[in-house]
Amino acid sequence: MKKFWLWIKMGLYLPAVYISAIQSRKQPFKVRFELAKAWSLMIIRMTKSKIVAEGENNIPLQDGMLFVVNHQGSVDGFALLAASPVPISAVSKIESKKIPFMNVWYKNLDVIMFDRHSVKDSVSMVSKLTERLKMGHNMVIFPEGTRSYGNTMGEFKAGSLKAAVNAKVPIVPVALIDSYKALDDPKAKRVIIKVRYLQPLHYEEYVDLTIQQLADEVRSRILSELEKE
Repeated sequence: MKKFWLWIKMGLYLPAVYISAIQSRKQPFKVRFELAKAWSLMIIRMTKSKIVAEGENNIPLQDGMLFVVNHQGSVDGFALLAASPVPISAVSKIESKKIPFMNVWYKNLDVIMFDRHSVKDSVSMVSKLTERLKMGHNMVIFPEGTRSYGNTMGEFKAGSLKAAVNAKVPIVPVALIDSYKALDDPKAKRVIIKVRYLQPLHYEEYVDLTIQQLADEVRSRILSELEKE
């Protein structure tokens, strides 16, 4: 029901969202990001939710980092865009392109789309992500691969962190807290969504870890934040 009413509310703005995406597609990435951030904040407010960003001082000053985030619900992408103090792009499942009016924004934000069920596509995704990170882009990835719909976490797909190792860039764990309540909890009313940036892991700190050990360490740091709530 919450999703139904959100689509009704968004119906008034979708043409403007689409037109702004078309008009801005040749603008510098930072301009496209700021537009996406503004629209994302509007959508979050439509769900009667509020974004609170914490630990922004943990974000490295240089660009070119991988934000590793737990995946809770339907508004996670909007929450991250609305909260982020730095321009970000992301990795997303190819099915997301079917969402009306959103595909043009995926293109505007240079989102890497891939088929999770294709080994070839997954290998290609890691390669593309590695190149983006080397170029100094800030990227977001959800290693669980699916939503938890709660302040719990599934296991991380360790291979999703391989691009950071290849590019030798900082990894910033991010704890999304209560974002699932905005649309996926019918009982929740006014929601405070916390986007908590944790201490980064620099290449020198994780270079000697296996990919699985690295994934377990990042997951453990995020899980400890969820358990505090």
